[in-house]
Amino acid sequence: MQRILTALGQVFRQSILVVGLISLLSLSNIFIFASQPAYAASQLAAQEVDSTSGNNAAIELREESYEEAAEQARDPQKQDEIYQESVKATNQSNPGLIEGAKELVEKVIGNDDSK
Repeated sequence: MQRILTALGQVFRQSILVVGLISLLSLSNIFIFASQPAYAASQLAAQEVDSTSGNNAAIELREESYEEAAEQARDPQKQDEIYQESVKATNQSNPGLIEGAKELVEKVIGNDDSK
């Protein structure tokens, strides 16, 4: 009977110790993460100051390129020119790709002369 009571007492002490340690760890985590939103807000404010003071030229360049792309999208002739330039660039980077695709299309359609 004496052994059983000492074993139960030891288990009870160990469980109280484990619960206490877990609660201390949880409590310390709460205090560690409490200051991070304030730090993030200060970093965000610093980035906004940097972006507005030093990147005006980059912002203007981006807006100009957007306007140019929007204008090209409205003009069908410009779209055709852009497409032809894209085809030329593809031919230069992968010679024979367009011809191979044309042959495959002809085979699928049934206009193949080699039959």
